[in-house]
Amino acid sequence: MNQITKAINSVACQEDFDLTTSKSKEELAVALLKEEQTPCSIIHRFGPGIYIREAIYPPNTLIVGMEHTSEHYNILLKGSIRVINGEGQAAQLNAPFMFVAPPGSKVGYTLTEVVWQNIYATEERDIEKLEKTLFKAPQSCTDILKQKILDAQPLHEEDRKDFLLLCKETGWLEEDIATLSRYREDCIPFPYGNYALISGNSPIQGKGMFATASFSIGDTIAPMSITGKRTPAGYLVNHSKTPNCEAVRNKEGDLFLVAKTRIQGMLGGSNGDELTLDYRQVMKINNLYLKDTLCLPE
Repeated sequence: MNQITKAINSVACQEDFDLTTSKSKEELAVALLKEEQTPCSIIHRFGPGIYIREAIYPPNTLIVGMEHTSEHYNILLKGSIRVINGEGQAAQLNAPFMFVAPPGSKVGYTLTEVVWQNIYATEERDIEKLEKTLFKAPQSCTDILKQKILDAQPLHEEDRKDFLLLCKETGWLEEDIATLSRYREDCIPFPYGNYALISGNSPIQGKGMFATASFSIGDTIAPMSITGKRTPAGYLVNHSKTPNCEAVRNKEGDLFLVAKTRIQGMLGGSNGDELTLDYRQVMKINNLYLKDTLCLPE
């Protein structure tokens, strides 16, 4: 019995199981989250007044979409997928295909690799805020994902210890680094472009940045600072004893987050690997490794 069949059988035997209802979709999503997850990349594309959320799904994948909070434009760029919409209507969609969908969620099964775009008119470029505004995740699914973060916290004890060692080595106090991290007067949103990362709660410490698609060694992930202004990748990436990223400065003086190892993207409904840096390397490239007379912001 494959994982999809197992998940469906675990809920379909219930008398009131009906994929036209939010309750049954939620039950199916919970059942699927308990199985091994399939890689599904999410690319966030921004332009003037527009946000495109692009999902890439492998063939033979069962998808329970999050609930959209508003009417939205859809483009099936590639592939074929069987879909059950909120009214219980089933259809096979083949690319290229475009339509406007009402609020609600869909269940789909990919026949081939699928590239699906949701289009929104907005100037917002905070991806975490967009996800919370545009979608409503079932509480039971949110609870499962929160528990995964809690379960991962003990795995990062060495990262937290190494951060304290870093503070001793450099003379920086924990509160000094926290102050710099919270300072926003020199911060800007990500510029227009394409991004495969999102901020979220971290098992290492506070907030962090996570991959939403896979990266290979040497891939540029996002700008960290442009003309002296920090982006979210410049103040939300956590420290690790074994980082998967490094900071790289270009000839114009801008700083970029670059993959140091292979990084896994999203698996099912879970964010991918947390993006991490060795703060020693970042401090050295910014000439901040040893604290001396630097004036901290208020």
